[in-house]
Amino acid sequence: MQKSAQDVLKDIKQQKLAPVYLIHGDEPFFIDQVVDAFENKVLSPDQQSFNQFVMYGKDQSLGEVISYARRFPMMSDKQVIIVKEAIFLEAMAKGKTDAKDKGNTDWKAWVDYCERPTESTILVFTLKTLLTDKSKILAPLDKKGVVVTSKKISEDRLGVWLKDYLGGHSLHIQANAQELMVSFVGTDLKRMAHEADKLIVNVPQGKEIGLDEVEKYIGISREYNYFEFQKAIIQRNGEKGQKIAFYFADNTKQNPAAPMLIMLFNFFAKVLQVHDLGAISDGEIASMLGINPYFVKDYTLAKRNYPLVKVVRVIEAIKNADLRVKGVIGNSDKEREIILDLSFEIFNL
Repeated sequence: MQKSAQDVLKDIKQQKLAPVYLIHGDEPFFIDQVVDAFENKVLSPDQQSFNQFVMYGKDQSLGEVISYARRFPMMSDKQVIIVKEAIFLEAMAKGKTDAKDKGNTDWKAWVDYCERPTESTILVFTLKTLLTDKSKILAPLDKKGVVVTSKKISEDRLGVWLKDYLGGHSLHIQANAQELMVSFVGTDLKRMAHEADKLIVNVPQGKEIGLDEVEKYIGISREYNYFEFQKAIIQRNGEKGQKIAFYFADNTKQNPAAPMLIMLFNFFAKVLQVHDLGAISDGEIASMLGINPYFVKDYTLAKRNYPLVKVVRVIEAIKNADLRVKGVIGNSDKEREIILDLSFEIFNL
C-alpha cells in the first residue's frame, strides 16, 4: 500500500500502524521526519528501553533483521525496529547480492515476512534512494505493508509547501514574503523548515507573516536580496539593480551567486514561455506556468521590457555566469566579478 509521509504521520498519531514500512526516496527531509516520529511517538519512554531498536543496513543482513522482528516485545504490546539505510534491500532490488544462493534466500525471507509479519512488531526500513515503481521489492508490501515515497519537491512547488507548513501552525504568509524565503533558501527542505520554525516560534498564531517578520526573525534583508534584484531587472531599474549587485559582490558569502543564477534562469525560462503563449488571460498564464497568480504581473512586465531576442540573450548571459562560477570557463573568476559583470550585461542589453 502506498501512503504519503503526512498520512503516515497521522497514522502514528492515531496509533493506526502497519507491521512493515519501507520509506525510500531522494528527499531526506520527509524520511527523517517520519523516522523521528517512529522513534519518539510510538512507544512511551519506559517501553523504548527494551522494545525499540535502531539498526543500520551496513551492519546488518536482512536475515538478522527478520530474526529480531520475529521476537516478541517485553512488557509492551509492540516493539519498534528501525533499519536506517537498508542497503541490502537496494541490492536485492537491483539483483546484486554477494552470492546467488544467498540472494534467493534473502528474497524468500523478504516475501515470507511481508506476507506473514509479526503483528506485535513495527518494522521500518529506510532507503535514501528513489526506487522505481516497478521495483520488485515493493510488490510483497501491497497487502500488509506500507510504502512511502519521498520525492524532491520541484522548485515551483516550494512556495506551496512553505505555505502549507506554516498553515499547519495557524500562520499565513504573504506571497511576497513567501517568494523571498524561497529565493533565499532554495530547495533544501530541511533548511526551509528550520527557517520556517523561527517564524512559528516568534510569530503569534493567526497573524500574517510579511516582509517585516521575515527580515526580523530570519535575517533576510528586505532591500538587498535575490527577490529585489530580480524585481529591479524586471522593471529595468538599473540604478536599484546595480546597487543590489554591488551589495551582493561585497557580501558573496551571505549572497552566493549560484542560488541567484538558478532563480534568474528559472524566471527568464518562464518569460520565454510567456512569449510563446501569446495573448491569454492572467489566470491562464498562472495555470500554464504553475505559478501563484500574484506574480503573473512580473512575467507580463518582463515580457514587455524584454523582447524575445533579449530574453534569449539574458538566458545566455546567466548560463555563461553559471559556467564561470563552476570554473568551466574563465580564469578562476571571483564571484564578485561574475555578479557585477552579469548585472552590467543585463541592464545594458
